Amino acid sequence: MSSGISEQVQRFLGQHITSIEQLEVLLLLRRTEEREWNAAAVAREIGSSMMSMHDRLAGLASRGLLVAREDSEDILYRYAPTTDETRRTVDDLAKAYKERRLSIINLIYAKPPPSDIQSFSEAFRITKKGGEG
Repeated sequence: MSSGISEQVQRFLGQHITSIEQLEVLLLLRRTEEREWNAAAVAREIGSSMMSMHDRLAGLASRGLLVAREDSEDILYRYAPTTDETRRTVDDLAKAYKERRLSIINLIYAKPPPSDIQSFSEAFRITKKGGEG
């Protein structure tokens, strides 16, 4: 724990957080736990693009950090970790980000790129099928 960040928070960052923007979205929804947000409102609050917010919100929901609900015209998200342990870890992360912002930023960017990039590149790999080619 040389960075002053608990191993649990470091592990959480490694498993769930791929960018500062994603962290900012998570912490925004955590601070406003009772409120439901759509991508446009989060984009305005964070100062980012709506397309990026759709991706960030969907990613956080798929990791069990947010719940999503379809409204008549939109998808609404609310902070709702699936376990109390996750909730405590995100609370610790929020505190660490407030007190040791640079350490958290360094941890996020020091890790290898997410496997999604490898999966994306493999989707375009050309392979021979049944003797063709």
